Order: sequence, then C-alpha cells, then structure tokens
Amino acid sequence: DRANLIGQATTVGILAIVLAIQLGLLLAAGPIARLIGSAGAAVIGRIMGMLLAALAVSMVLGAVGDWLNLPKL
Repeated sequence: DRANLIGQATTVGILAIVLAIQLGLLLAAGPIARLIGSAGAAVIGRIMGMLLAALAVSMVLGAVGDWLNLPKL
C-alpha cells in the first residue's frame, strides 16, 4: 500500500533527524561543559534529577489509580 510506504518513509526520516540532533549534542558536550563549568553541570544534573523523580511519581500514581479504578484528576 502506497500510504503505508509513505508513512514508513516519514518515520525513518524523522528518526534520522532526531539521531542527527543527538549526534550534534553529543559532539557539543565538551564545549558546553567547559562553558557552564562544574557548578553549572551540577545544577543541571540536580534539575534533571528532580524532573525524573517527578515523572516517576506521576507514572506510579497514575498506574496505582488505574489499578484501583480511581477517577482521573
């Protein structure tokens, strides 16, 4: 089916773009780390840790709510 082929090509194209962006960020990691310094890296690490913890709590509470058939918030 032609529509399915176009959808697959679009998915592959988007994946290639995302991977190219990730490669660019990884290659720029050294200069960015030198720019923000160790204190800036520590701050970013703490912020990312808080975001990860908030996401984890949200997922656990959502799963428990689904398991107990509680109404959505």
